[in-house]
Amino acid sequence: MSGESQDVVVKIMIVIVLALSGIVFTLAGYAILLREENKKYDLIIEEIRSSVLPGLSGEASPIELPPVVQGVTEVPRDVQKIPVEQHFFLETFDYRKLILNSFDFLVEGSGFSFVVVEQDVAFKLCVEMGQGKYFITRVNDMYGVMFIGNNPLPGLYESKTAYGVQLVSHTISDGIAPQVIDLRSEGYPACVYKSVTTDGRTFYAAVLGIFPDAAAAREYSNSLDVQSLQRITGWNITDRFPRQLR
Repeated sequence: MSGESQDVVVKIMIVIVLALSGIVFTLAGYAILLREENKKYDLIIEEIRSSVLPGLSGEASPIELPPVVQGVTEVPRDVQKIPVEQHFFLETFDYRKLILNSFDFLVEGSGFSFVVVEQDVAFKLCVEMGQGKYFITRVNDMYGVMFIGNNPLPGLYESKTAYGVQLVSHTISDGIAPQVIDLRSEGYPACVYKSVTTDGRTFYAAVLGIFPDAAAAREYSNSLDVQSLQRITGWNITDRFPRQLR
């Protein structure tokens, strides 16, 4: 290659290098210009956002939630009133139904009252007292009624002494409660009587009837159909006896 040819090649290379350098500088300048333009547009957009949608500019404001009470959940519900007294309705005197509506559990020291009255007065007294607040027993041609609470029929002589016929006793109520229920279903005035001995032991006695004195309780005991009672309960009641209820 001649010297002139080499000079031409060198010149061409120089021109190419200069052209490429110019292109690079041009592109770099254009990139800087675009970056500045972007910054300007960002500022414009931020100004528009601040003026039109102030709630979206800057940091988001925390959302305030209603206070939460630990352990309490309010649930809409219907409030139903529970009647304090359990009344029942009988059009006429029915001894068996009155037994079923009487209380079946008596605790020593309950502060009961006891009266012996005619049938119509006994019927009215039981209904006025309400379900589970009285106990009725036929005493010859009269009726003995034990009740807990205030007397709804003024003028009656109230006794604080009563007797019943104890059939058996147990240290737990479940040991005699099923048989007492069976007796009541068969028309016997039966209940569970809870008492505590002087040395602190608790006993549950199955008691039949409530009477004004031991003599009336003994007379009732002697008139019982022992075989029928033993068939209903499965108990041996030959050792039954009148006992005072306190």
